[in-house]
Amino acid sequence: MGAPAPVILNVTTPEYGRVVIEASDGFRYHADLSSLAQVYCYPRDRTEWDRVAIDSYGLALVWESRFEAHVDQVVALADRCEPVQRTA
Repeated sequence: MGAPAPVILNVTTPEYGRVVIEASDGFRYHADLSSLAQVYCYPRDRTEWDRVAIDSYGLALVWESRFEAHVDQVVALADRCEPVQRTA
């Protein structure tokens, strides 16, 4: 049995189609979600892309257009993963 999905703690959108999440597993994931652009409700431009929120469970990113990306999808599409430096 595998480990539970990490919880999304923070999200940024450095450019259209890309997200960076900090997760409860102590890692920051940089992912390109543009492969999902054929989905009907995928945000159409940078302005829409920047209007992202973390769902109430911390398990998905949700856009105003109702496009959603689950944390497992973000992790799977990540092209870079780095440990988060925590400061006290």
